[in-house]
Amino acid sequence: MAEHTFRSRLCLLLLLLPCAALADPAVTTRQVFYRVDGDTATDIWADIESKTPVKHDGRWHVAYTKWNVNWRFWWLENTDGCEITRINTTLDVVYTLPKLTHISSLPDALSRQWNDYYTALYEHERGHKDIGVKAAIEIEEIISAMAPKATCPQLEQAANDLARNVIQKYSRIEKDYDRRTNHGLNTGVVFPQKNAGK
Repeated sequence: MAEHTFRSRLCLLLLLLPCAALADPAVTTRQVFYRVDGDTATDIWADIESKTPVKHDGRWHVAYTKWNVNWRFWWLENTDGCEITRINTTLDVVYTLPKLTHISSLPDALSRQWNDYYTALYEHERGHKDIGVKAAIEIEEIISAMAPKATCPQLEQAANDLARNVIQKYSRIEKDYDRRTNHGLNTGVVFPQKNAGK
């Protein structure tokens, strides 16, 4: 499951050439772990169920990715109105994941199962991050392509509305991603004989 929010930052810059410049969004990631324990697959799974901080719509989940797109744009006011001159976005990503505290002491077979599971789980969560990256890129593209507006307040409002619409679009895409992958089950996010999901 992933959740995202938006925050707009605006800056008025009057002396730029009227040519919107795009850059790749800057992405920062952070991992937050909750510790789990157990000597068997059953025990590990029970500990995940009891300790996971990730709950949504009455269901618990193993992992969680939250991304937040911030956008900032500059404009130029001239005799033709007000137009975008530059736009950039940043993406902040926080992964919440389980951390098995004593994996080195587990039997080799169980250790391999956990590593395979965790690799698939993390890959699924990275898929959520990638959706956030696409949202940030689309916000840059759509705002940079805006036609001039009669006034700068009109331009500001229109740009922010476009960005918020993009966020809503990618929220729907994320939900579809989880439906298609069955929260990762269809792509290998399965701990021994358990419907792990995320």
